[in-house]
Amino acid sequence: MSSTLFHSKAYDPQEPSLGSSAPRASNNILSPYSSRSSARSSSSGADVETGFLPDGGNKRQNTLKDYLPFRIFARSVSSSDTETSTNEKPGKILRRYRWLSIILLVALIGVTAALLTLEIPRRRVKPMNSERGLATWPIDSRDVTPIPCHSHNDYWRHVPLFDALAAGCTGVEADVWLEPEMKDDLYVGHTRKSLKPARTLSSLYVEPLLTILNDMNTPSNISLTPDNDTTKTISGVFDKSPNQSLTLLIDLKTSSESTFPIVLSALQPLIKQNYLTTWSKEKGLIPGPITVVGTGNTEFTSAILAPENSDPRFIFFDAPLATLASLHPKDKNDYNTNNSYYASVSYDAQIGKPFLGSMFPTQVRKVRRQIEAAKEKGLVSRYWDTPTWPKATKTGVWDVLVKEGVGVLSVDDLEGVKGFLGDGEGKEG
Repeated sequence: MSSTLFHSKAYDPQEPSLGSSAPRASNNILSPYSSRSSARSSSSGADVETGFLPDGGNKRQNTLKDYLPFRIFARSVSSSDTETSTNEKPGKILRRYRWLSIILLVALIGVTAALLTLEIPRRRVKPMNSERGLATWPIDSRDVTPIPCHSHNDYWRHVPLFDALAAGCTGVEADVWLEPEMKDDLYVGHTRKSLKPARTLSSLYVEPLLTILNDMNTPSNISLTPDNDTTKTISGVFDKSPNQSLTLLIDLKTSSESTFPIVLSALQPLIKQNYLTTWSKEKGLIPGPITVVGTGNTEFTSAILAPENSDPRFIFFDAPLATLASLHPKDKNDYNTNNSYYASVSYDAQIGKPFLGSMFPTQVRKVRRQIEAAKEKGLVSRYWDTPTWPKATKTGVWDVLVKEGVGVLSVDDLEGVKGFLGDGEGKEG
């Protein structure tokens, strides 16, 4: 082999052979090949010298990064080595994940907007004593206009009873429990865990109502009849509408057999003052400032219709609204104004959820049939468990119920229903 092929230079054991497929091993494998830059003639057009690559006439020093095996290895390491990625500059990371950042930002803005615009149930505040809040009620009631709303789970409010009356609601609700230590009164609460000795049917409702009605019915309300007999005109809790009866819905959470007699016992202070709506065979139905309705575990036949409770009758029944329209003709008179007052059902269970804030025509027709069935019997229709948010859905359902003639709106949002009914929304004409 001719020596001119190798430019007749001295043999260097550290220099790779052009005939070999890989460079000869070096003492420092991470260092580039020799950077000797001795110039030689390029007349042959095959000038390739170790350590240099042609680049448009400009030559740059070759490094280990320029070799394909290293580039493949480096790329796999950079994609899997989290420690390397964490050392990247923040700007480079943001550019790499800019779309993910934009999506997360948009989602955050959307959630924030939803929390600000949708009605999220407010945090419950520890209730105050009802009598303390009602101390000035006769004066406060002069600017209150009664509206057909029912304060659902009223005992959860900051001041039970008073908050509902101040909003103008004509109905309040109390869940009652009979416990062994209670002989003539009942605890009020949603669950057994929430029961407190100071929160009873008497302390939250009976005694405050007695105080209000005694203040509303002063001697100045006594008038003379033509035969000079003094007749006391009993006024209700609303100064603007003294003839408006307030519905006290008592939801029995314990058995009707044991709880119902205690309810009657707790109501005695109101009964003695003739403050309750009553029914008797002799006088029929006599409206009063307070109408007491039993629901929950209250039994219709063994409690409401029991001979010892029915003449006179001080507690009326919450009839099943869902079945009124489908009762057999011979059972049509089971529920009437002599034994019942409300006719209620769960909106969510009976009607279903609205679609995109609106009720289906089939849902509206079902509501219409049920409300008409209650009207035929002279009962006040009521739907509980109606949508509470978003606001458009809630008011949309209220609007349909009011237009179809529902007797009362069962609500948790007192301020919302006050603005809705007080401003005349949802009313035809």
